[in-house]
Amino acid sequence: MPPASDVDVYRRVLRRIAWLVLIVGLVGTAVAVMLRGVAFGAAFLLGAVLSGASLWRWKKIADAIGGPSGRRSVLGWVMQLVLVAAAAFVIIVYLKVAAMAVFLGLLVSAAAVILAILLELVWNINSG
Repeated sequence: MPPASDVDVYRRVLRRIAWLVLIVGLVGTAVAVMLRGVAFGAAFLLGAVLSGASLWRWKKIADAIGGPSGRRSVLGWVMQLVLVAAAAFVIIVYLKVAAMAVFLGLLVSAAAVILAILLELVWNINSG
């Protein structure tokens, strides 16, 4: 089998990270519900969803930087970031969800990336 190209490795790693975000988010939500109740679990899930959306957004930014120019204006990126921040603020302040649970959920993407790195180091999944 020929060695995998960089593009193939990139796509596989991103797909693995997306699956790990989903798994860590769902397992974390289940643990949060068992330990602290449904409200805390829902807040954790909210943070995990925001974390996954943020990771997806950073992927889009990286693709735009490496891709053809002129696809999107900077104002569009800033407006989306402002809207996400405003939505998070409204959810935390007005719906009175547990800020700590949302914060912990926001760490889901970081945990998924670290797990993907560890998987690659231990099993060398992308070797040709």
